[in-house]
Amino acid sequence: MTSNHRWFSSLTLVSSSERIIFGDKGTGKVKGVGAVPVSESFILRDVALIGSLGYNLLSVSQLLEEGYEVRFKKGCSRALDARESLVCHILPFGKVFRVDFSSSSGPSQCLVAGPSYDLSKWHRRLGHLSFDLLAKLSSLDLIRGLPKLKSERDLVCHPCRHGKRVAASHTPVNQVMTAHPGELLHMDTVGPSRVRSVGGKWYVLVIVDDFSRWSWVHFMESKDEAFEFVHDLVLKLRNESGHAMRALRSDNGSEFKNGRFKTFCHSQGL
Repeated sequence: MTSNHRWFSSLTLVSSSERIIFGDKGTGKVKGVGAVPVSESFILRDVALIGSLGYNLLSVSQLLEEGYEVRFKKGCSRALDARESLVCHILPFGKVFRVDFSSSSGPSQCLVAGPSYDLSKWHRRLGHLSFDLLAKLSSLDLIRGLPKLKSERDLVCHPCRHGKRVAASHTPVNQVMTAHPGELLHMDTVGPSRVRSVGGKWYVLVIVDDFSRWSWVHFMESKDEAFEFVHDLVLKLRNESGHAMRALRSDNGSEFKNGRFKTFCHSQGL
């Protein structure tokens, strides 16, 4: 049974006051009975047209009467015809099952659709617009081609929920973690700049001492010049301070993470 009259290839209107009683004790009036073609070889017969129906309901017993075979198996439920050719997949949807006719070929396909599905689809089409705002735009007819949508509660868009997550902030460090200058150096490169300097430089190497916050700035024509400056600075600080350097901290860029840096740091115990 369905509420979409456009899917019927043939429809016989019913003049009686026959009604369908649903599980929540709600009722729906039967307006007509007809055939819905899903593909060239698969036609649903005796489909009831219900006036107020949010979802399309398919009877398993009706499929069996039409000569189809329905196999329920965890993760692989499906309906087959007399030649055991696939008619449709049957997917679990909460405590019920949802029929997937995407594998059926033909100009007309009968898909399981409801208000929440349409609202979610237009929500994604319009750049994950708010559900409430989307329903309001639909009611005001402000977007051409947008159907009438009804706002529903408990609708969740998982990409939107993930995008609005806020990472927990780190606890601020109020004390210096080093004991003397030259124990830990932070370094990074900036560039290439949009305009070349007068001296022909494109990059800037910035090194900051963790203890004193003293900074060194070195201009470079290419990133591979960073090794020579860091090499000379480490040896200079070791001779001037008399203390051993513990570590060099960077963003693991290619100018710092290479064979020359690895050999030098290994020789200096860094």
